[in-house]
Amino acid sequence: MDLKHRSRGITDGRDRAPARSYFKSIGFTDADLARPIIGVANTWIETMPCNFHLRRLSAKMKEGIRAAGGTPMEFNTIAISDGETMGTEGMRASLVSREVIADSIELSAGDSCLTQWSASSAATRRSRRGRWHWPG
Repeated sequence: MDLKHRSRGITDGRDRAPARSYFKSIGFTDADLARPIIGVANTWIETMPCNFHLRRLSAKMKEGIRAAGGTPMEFNTIAISDGETMGTEGMRASLVSREVIADSIELSAGDSCLTQWSASSAATRRSRRGRWHWPG
């Protein structure tokens, strides 16, 4: 079984040298890029207590991915607090944000050719299909 079946498409071969240079410019090594790339989607935001801890949780997720032989790559998306915005215009964004969050994670995971991804969120965020979409 090729554990790097999807991320190989963005990291391997002469034609992927520009993509590797981007990864290397932010600190990834050849050894990192030789392993399966696992995305860690994060809805961390400093404006609300329900999502404030998610940066620490993502750090633990990334430790586990490294320990299992993968290379974690964290990416973020928006977060909206319907609790903080109750009774204001901002409250209208809450339901819409669920689709935006799910879509942005699906787009980021698919665009990056991640082998797999995991998400941390303080509230249930589902895609239109009623489940998270897992690439591959």
